[in-house]
Amino acid sequence: MPRRQFATYTSVLTVAMIAFILGFPFLLSALARAIRCAPDTCGAVGLVFGLYGRMLGVLIYGTAMLTVIFARCRRAGLSSWWVVASLFWLLAARDVLMAGLNFWAVGFSLGILSIRWPITLIFFFVFVTFLSLWKGSDEDGSEAQPGSWKIAQVSMALSAIISAVMSIPLFVTLAWIAGLRLINPQSAIMTIQYSLYVRIGTQFITLTTVLWLLLFVFAGALIRTLVSQRRSDLQVPPTRFSRPAS
Repeated sequence: MPRRQFATYTSVLTVAMIAFILGFPFLLSALARAIRCAPDTCGAVGLVFGLYGRMLGVLIYGTAMLTVIFARCRRAGLSSWWVVASLFWLLAARDVLMAGLNFWAVGFSLGILSIRWPITLIFFFVFVTFLSLWKGSDEDGSEAQPGSWKIAQVSMALSAIISAVMSIPLFVTLAWIAGLRLINPQSAIMTIQYSLYVRIGTQFITLTTVLWLLLFVFAGALIRTLVSQRRSDLQVPPTRFSRPAS
């Protein structure tokens, strides 16, 4: 997929997703009025529609975005591991995508008790922006500098691993919803919460803090890669040529 086409598709999909999230409370209200549910049943209707309706919208958005990212990475000569990292970044941002501006009971049913800063979602959009600006091998772009690109890859890998760990409670909860009661979701959530803290003396370092540090490193490395490519593009070849002797 060409760079400009990728930028167009991702922009349209993201704007549509933002509109869907912002308008979701109005959809719930319209549905409640349309079916004229009783006060004691509107809560159940809101939970079911808020859970599965929102999940369907997020699933469509995530699938579409990962598809265009895969197409862009394949054409630009980037590894498919970037698509895998993008998947985990989206999964770790489930609190914003699923519970943000949604029916209040949806968060409890999915084990989402609070909404944090969507750090992994910022990772995702930083990478999408990079793909929209960086010229790959399909556009005769210069190769990324080994130093900054290596730093970006390491930051991507570490953040993807942390995001995968943060997504474990989601998989456990979805398994319970599907009837596979292998592990108690609350036990999984508490275990992950305890694993997110590392104590050094009297100080606590969380994986969220590590994600913020990785985000700054990741964004800085990609910006340096873009600036380096921009500088190489601005190197105009000399316009004066010596005439051959007659």
